[in-house]
Amino acid sequence: MEISFSKEDSASQLFLLISFFFLGITLLAFNRDLGDLVSWRTILFISSAIGIAGAYRLKTIYTLAFSIIGVASWWGVQAAAWSGHGNVKPVGVVAGLVLVALLLYVIGHVHEKREQYKRFALVYMVFGIIAVTLTLFFFSTKTGIDAISEMSGGPSIFHSWQIVISLFILALAILGSTLYAGMHKLLSWPAALSVIAIACLFAVIALLPEQDTFIHGGGWYGSYGSSQLSPSGIVWAFIFNIAIFLELLGLIFSGYLRREAWLINLGALFLFLFIIVKYADWFFTFLDKSIFFIGAGILLFAVGWFMERGRKYVVSTIKRHNA
Repeated sequence: MEISFSKEDSASQLFLLISFFFLGITLLAFNRDLGDLVSWRTILFISSAIGIAGAYRLKTIYTLAFSIIGVASWWGVQAAAWSGHGNVKPVGVVAGLVLVALLLYVIGHVHEKREQYKRFALVYMVFGIIAVTLTLFFFSTKTGIDAISEMSGGPSIFHSWQIVISLFILALAILGSTLYAGMHKLLSWPAALSVIAIACLFAVIALLPEQDTFIHGGGWYGSYGSSQLSPSGIVWAFIFNIAIFLELLGLIFSGYLRREAWLINLGALFLFLFIIVKYADWFFTFLDKSIFFIGAGILLFAVGWFMERGRKYVVSTIKRHNA
């Protein structure tokens, strides 16, 4: 599960990564000299695909990590190009990126079936977990709820057949890989159901008409000023706050069941940030500023102390089982 086995291995992986960067730059230069036969997005995809193939061939973690970022970035910019300038609601692009992140997470579990790819599994799972968690985290805030209103406006995603086909392929890939991982006991069924539930949540958001989440218009100022959540805004706030809370608890319990300390630490860190952000999100405008900061200090101390005690207990239990 180590990223590199030695300083020499780390240096070797770094040089290989740089060589793939130069490959992408060379392809861009040749494409420009030939009159831009293909778009820069196509060059990004080709370079990232070659990087992934090279990473599997040469067993390099660095190249795999950056190539995964390249493929995900390619889909994001390509989907934005397919959507045009307001021709398709932006939430379709966001839904696709979440599906990509979920697929990465499941692929990580599938890689655990073969011993030589277990190091790759960690890369896929970390990227998937962080991307999904940050997305749920954002949409659980007032700013994120207002963003739902902004991004759900515009023509339906069915105005772009490329986005529809891409989302359909991603959904099938998630369903197939999740069922495969579940049947081979590489992914627990609660985790598999969670993946499908999150995928369905963003698929529903992409298909729904425009959502008015604030009574007085929302916006950055409205989210923290005089505007109030509409009934649909309250529903979305409830859904996303419950979703992110359960997802973080699931990470911690998954780490305990899998006896992986890094997963527990990651879940505990996100849970700590979630509690603090929710405190600021809910009480900043309702409490006197001095009371707010005093309460924040007490909450930080109490939550940090309890979470650290719990984390140390779970990690020590895992180490005793592994000993």
